[in-house]
Amino acid sequence: MAAALLAGFNIGDTLGVTFLGVCISSMLYGVTCLQTWHYYRSSRGKSDGWLMWLLVATLLVFDSTHQAIVIHAVYSYLVLDFANPVKVFLLVWSVPTEIVFNAILAIILNGFLTFRIWRVSKMYSLTLVAAILSCANFGTNLAYAIRGYPLAGILEAERVLRHHGIAGLSISVATETMISFSLAFYLHTRRTGLRKSNDMIGKLILLSVTTGLLTAAFNVANMISYIAAPDALYVLFFNFMLGKLYANALLTSLNSREYVLGMLADSQPASDHETLRPSMVDRFRQSSRTGNHISMPSHEVHIAMDRFVVTDADMDDTQKFRG
Repeated sequence: MAAALLAGFNIGDTLGVTFLGVCISSMLYGVTCLQTWHYYRSSRGKSDGWLMWLLVATLLVFDSTHQAIVIHAVYSYLVLDFANPVKVFLLVWSVPTEIVFNAILAIILNGFLTFRIWRVSKMYSLTLVAAILSCANFGTNLAYAIRGYPLAGILEAERVLRHHGIAGLSISVATETMISFSLAFYLHTRRTGLRKSNDMIGKLILLSVTTGLLTAAFNVANMISYIAAPDALYVLFFNFMLGKLYANALLTSLNSREYVLGMLADSQPASDHETLRPSMVDRFRQSSRTGNHISMPSHEVHIAMDRFVVTDADMDDTQKFRG
């Protein structure tokens, strides 16, 4: 009986990948805890308001709950239902529940980044588009989980909800890509022409694109596995890690503020030298004659600026990313 039920059942493509998923997810959860600890101990974190403290604490609670649910799902299949060929095909309640928490973590991150888009661009239309995509992403994933609860088998749920799952993953990719490139574009428009300010904005652009595209790439891989392997559970392998990527993307965005501004401060030289070439000296000599010939050396003139000047525009750019 057991052999007949397990005929054609590939353990490596099902239970094996879920086990690997929970192992890697546990590692990423450790990174979440470390980043949370670093945030509350950092000077930037201490200067943030209570709303930001509450956001980070809420993020940690949801991510911790997500990790507990993921462990429950794998423990049920590999321990509680070990060598039970009937129950190994059943859909454990924790599988659709972890999708719910993925959706919650995603909308926390996307909402945070949408608010940053408004801070940078001041464009209500663009902010509205990002907000609509974020809500559509949340609603689609939440509906997917709700539709999965009544289904009895895990592979059955994957087949029945196939088109819904592909649509949800497509919206996730579109949302995260749109938000990342919108932030990068409007950060680029804030470049002032000052080298130090441009360096800081360049680092923020790189951070915005990489964190957003990382989650988008995971969703693309998730969608490919969903389409290419409908009888396997590679989708759970990616889902188990996806919530951790959302949490760490937000925490990285917060913790990198001190790093970027610290690099900007450390990179300031004792003096910045500007060089006047001989042609510039000649023009100055021509314009500064007052009757008596002013003798000036023909070699290069070096002017040392011992004071670093920060314009109002630079301070405005820096304030936009304080939290």
